[in-house]
Amino acid sequence: MSRDLVRLPGVPRAVRLLETAGRSGTETIVARAHELGCLHGAERHAAAERDSAVDAFRCALERLEAFGEAARRDLARTSVELALAISKRLLRTEVVHGNMDLEGVVREALQAASTERGACVVHLNPVDLEALSGVPFRAGTELRGDVEVARGDVHVETSLGLVVRELDQALDSIGERLLEELP
Repeated sequence: MSRDLVRLPGVPRAVRLLETAGRSGTETIVARAHELGCLHGAERHAAAERDSAVDAFRCALERLEAFGEAARRDLARTSVELALAISKRLLRTEVVHGNMDLEGVVREALQAASTERGACVVHLNPVDLEALSGVPFRAGTELRGDVEVARGDVHVETSLGLVVRELDQALDSIGERLLEELP
């Protein structure tokens, strides 16, 4: 029996030890080489499928992470918007029940108008005007009912212009600042 080194193309282990022991031995070795070649092909196919599955998993994971990040941003934005809507509703309810320092809001608006002691007209909702009917304000300040002004809002008209203090606008401003601070 002789041993020869034979190269078998397509076989993963490129060099095989071949025992020559007649035709039946050669046929056995050729069959074994073919079997090894097929296994190698199957191994390559399995590796390609595994790599494809890993790539698909990575892609799905990246998409899931992106979706999660978008959901967190949307949740934060929605939370701020919901909090503002609830705040507006609660604030308007408190105004209706008279649980607001309306006099303080009017005085702040007058101070913001910077008219010193100049004449001005304070526009209020008629219900709010009635609530402030006995409250003294500085000389030259006239309180006027205006159905266009929402309850709790104050508009101060001066020779320099108009100062508007609106509850919804104040809450919207707070909401804008909160939304700007979101990541």
